[in-house]
Amino acid sequence: MNCMPKKARSPIRMALYLFRTALPSALCFIFFMIAVSCSGYQKASNMTHDFVEKDNDRTVDIRSGDTVRITLPENASTGYRWAVDRSDEEVMTMLSSDAHYTAKAVGAGGEVVFIFEAKKNGAGEVVLKNWRSWEGDSSVTDRFRIRVNVLP
Repeated sequence: MNCMPKKARSPIRMALYLFRTALPSALCFIFFMIAVSCSGYQKASNMTHDFVEKDNDRTVDIRSGDTVRITLPENASTGYRWAVDRSDEEVMTMLSSDAHYTAKAVGAGGEVVFIFEAKKNGAGEVVLKNWRSWEGDSSVTDRFRIRVNVLP
């Protein structure tokens, strides 16, 4: 079954019919592609920046949307746990914190991972503390600090 109108069955009329129906769609697509390429739009390739205990007190430059992953040693069987002491929530937002204890032995240590995302341009810091929460701030044994400059 032919979906072309009866008048458009000659080769010339068929070509004109296709040209007239396909041209508006093709032009819209071409203009859209030109607009996107001229707008400077680029998909962000967000990075994950990893930090460990030796990176304490570093200052780093990252981009908005990047992720900061802080991995610190922890032995929860002693009662001491890492926790967020303070962070500039306008600049960095905490996504998660997870403890990983791979050893099966009682009293064995592991590590804790904190993940933050840079959400706004500016300067800020993340400060973590190792403490026994039920004993209060007098039990803090260690602090970990990262200063971040979030760039556009």
